[in-house]
Amino acid sequence: MMEMTCNCKALAREVQARIYELKSEQVGLKPFIQSDQALWEALERAIAELTWVLNKLKAEEE
Repeated sequence: MMEMTCNCKALAREVQARIYELKSEQVGLKPFIQSDQALWEALERAIAELTWVLNKLKAEEE
C-alpha cells in the first residue's frame, strides 16, 4: 500500500506539471487559437481530463 501511495503522489506531480504545461501553451497560443476554436477546445478538454485524473489521484492518497 505504501508503494501505491508513493506511485500515486509521483503520478499526481507529473499530471499537475502537465496541466501547467498545457495551460502555458494555451495562453501562449491564445492569439493564434482565436481563429482555431477546435484547437482551443481540444486543449480545454485535455486540461479538464488531466485535472479529473489529478483529483482522483489525490482522493486515492487520502
